[in-house]
Amino acid sequence: MTRRRPRQRSWERRMVVRGGPVAHAIARAGWLVFALLGAIVMIGAAVLFAATPDPESSAATNFVAALIVFVPIGAGLGALIGLPAQFAARSWLRSPSRAERVAALERRQSTKRTAVTSHGLRPDGRWARFYEACARSVARYHQVVATLSDGPGREWLAGIGKTLDAELAEALRLARLGESLEPTETAAPGETVYQVLERLREAKESFEETTERAAAIVLDLRDDSDFVQVRTQLDMLAEQAPQLRGKDA
Repeated sequence: MTRRRPRQRSWERRMVVRGGPVAHAIARAGWLVFALLGAIVMIGAAVLFAATPDPESSAATNFVAALIVFVPIGAGLGALIGLPAQFAARSWLRSPSRAERVAALERRQSTKRTAVTSHGLRPDGRWARFYEACARSVARYHQVVATLSDGPGREWLAGIGKTLDAELAEALRLARLGESLEPTETAAPGETVYQVLERLREAKESFEETTERAAAIVLDLRDDSDFVQVRTQLDMLAEQAPQLRGKDA
């Protein structure tokens, strides 16, 4: 199976949420917001029109006639104004300032350093990068399983997920071991370092492939009747999962 590399996330997915409820409402449906405002304004105009004395018709008749004429005009004009406002709001929300980009980057780096340090790994080191890649794949796997409704398919995949969690813990142990054996400037790396590095590299690829295959299975697993049809694929998925615990570091 061809393994696809995850694409780099765009800034829109990582940017700081800016603007208030009004700005976000306009960005989502500015034409509708302004159309409603235009209609409301014209309702007020209809009230004023009905209040104007007219001996040939009653106030109620004038009000209804004004509503029929004014409200569509107000809604149409509001929608025409709302469309450019909607595009402008979206552009503003998707174009953070330099200060916001810097602040977002600092927060991500701080969160990353805190998370990796809490695992006992040096931030931005190769051991931390391998472990983080494994952890991201496992997190994605659980997200994929969470999209399924309750049933035998979800239970089976959830069981594999528990295995992945245990293998991820073993990957962390290997990463800590590799970092503890990291050579100094005056010492050459030992054979064990290369063995641990290769094992983590294989684990990273195996976690990614397992998650990709699980996503493909979930795509076919729409109801309980499909469980029998994909049972063979589920067995293969269980065999494909990383098996770090079965090896001696």
